[in-house]
Amino acid sequence: METFLSIHRDVITGTLSTFDRIIFKGHLLDFFPAQGLPNFLSRQGILLKDFGGYVQATSEELKTHIQQVAKDAGRPYIYLEKNLTAKGEQSKEDRAREIAHQDSVTTGLICVFAVVEPCWTFGVKGNPQTHKLEVRRQFRKCLHFYLYYLDAEFGFIHLRLQSWFPFEIQVYLNGREWLARQLDRRQVAYTRYDNKLTEIADLQVAQDLCAQFVGRKWPRVLKAFAKRVNPLLPRFRRAGLRDYYWVIHQAEYATDVFFNNRTNLSALYPALVTAAMLLFGAEDVMRFLGRKLHG
Repeated sequence: METFLSIHRDVITGTLSTFDRIIFKGHLLDFFPAQGLPNFLSRQGILLKDFGGYVQATSEELKTHIQQVAKDAGRPYIYLEKNLTAKGEQSKEDRAREIAHQDSVTTGLICVFAVVEPCWTFGVKGNPQTHKLEVRRQFRKCLHFYLYYLDAEFGFIHLRLQSWFPFEIQVYLNGREWLARQLDRRQVAYTRYDNKLTEIADLQVAQDLCAQFVGRKWPRVLKAFAKRVNPLLPRFRRAGLRDYYWVIHQAEYATDVFFNNRTNLSALYPALVTAAMLLFGAEDVMRFLGRKLHG
């Protein structure tokens, strides 16, 4: 990159390095030791033989809460018959943006989607050796809630909450979306196309803001989001469980190069595409998608 910038410095006005799409995931780790969930159930006075009824009731309680969140905000709660990932299907994100546009939503909750998706959860099975019931991890399907917001600070985001134990949560946000709102507050002019800022009046101010984004106290921010949608957390704390443990599940970090005009960029663009095709291969693409390359 440094070599490229040096060679073409006469047609480049500057660069901007920042995070783009980020997905945080929250895990309630105290459920995962071998006796984690059994100990929690014991503190609630729940026997393993009553596990099914208890978790079903807890899941319904969470569903009722999410539906009430949508109702209180006057926004739609929509059950999706199938996950919107098939070819030709409108994605959940695109559908949420369309709803926001149609309903002129400028801040707050846009909508809630409820969809059945695969996940890791828990079940109770008998052990033929000990003749006792045991809690075991299972890969199954359960209802998930996608809450789409136009957040005052972060702009377009979504929170994805699993409706079944262990209630894993996902927070999606976008660094460029955040940056655009910060530039608005400081009245720094910019031109935006989709998720790209194609021109910024003061690149140094923008880069300084991106440094602030990295330095946010993210556990505090994410904890506030989780509190917004999961009413079960106080109950878990009373039972001695810790709050969500947060990890970065996916992140995109990009360096944008700003050219002084479209003509100069167009002249270089074919060479940039050729270089990308020659320098990056299937392994890089698969790693970016979070998958391993194999035969």
